[in-house]
Amino acid sequence: MIDSRSHQPSRRSDNRVDYDRLFISRVHRLIKLGYDRLNPKRYAREQETAITGDLVESIETVLDHPTEEWMPFFSVYDDPPVNEPRRPGRQRRKGRARRRVDIRLQSSQVSPRTRFRFECKRLGKGNPVSRYLGKKGLGCFLARHYASHDLRAGMIGYVQSEDEGTWAQRIAKTLHASARKYALRHDGPWRHEPATSELEHTYRSGHGRGRGKRAIEVYHILLRFC
Repeated sequence: MIDSRSHQPSRRSDNRVDYDRLFISRVHRLIKLGYDRLNPKRYAREQETAITGDLVESIETVLDHPTEEWMPFFSVYDDPPVNEPRRPGRQRRKGRARRRVDIRLQSSQVSPRTRFRFECKRLGKGNPVSRYLGKKGLGCFLARHYASHDLRAGMIGYVQSEDEGTWAQRIAKTLHASARKYALRHDGPWRHEPATSELEHTYRSGHGRGRGKRAIEVYHILLRFC
């Protein structure tokens, strides 16, 4: 029987890197386990919201029937609202006016809780790389609309034509051709670097977010739905 804890220990600074690495790998594993429960070919023409909703539902099913001791600490949220930070001289979006990130995965295994946010975009006919990297895609993280205080976040590309490798090459080419536009960091170029071996088509890229602001590391997961 898998037990949960009534009190969670705080995350110590001396083991934060190890914990974050483990947390990120588990987040990616849940994405893969949820994806494995779907029939990808059924989603070749579906909208992003339909795919995301079913993916989140599949992850919820995984968490409802945990097979590993860490799973009961995790929760997944579909289209949760984003509470903007308080900034002097700037009015916050409130209520229904708040922006909404596509997926949030969260762990209560330590205190404070750890969160990971994903923005999802289709890749295929009528859904080019420019949309994936645009203001409503990767741009949401670069403009700090999402994950404004986080050091890492994720993009999920729903591949609805061709294959993951083809789209990975196109994204890489666009990022490096317009490195300044996307604030691509010299020490964080686009590279193939899966957080878990179960997700082969996972890449990473590092981006600046303005002078005096924390840079962000973005994990790109490409999932085939065709």
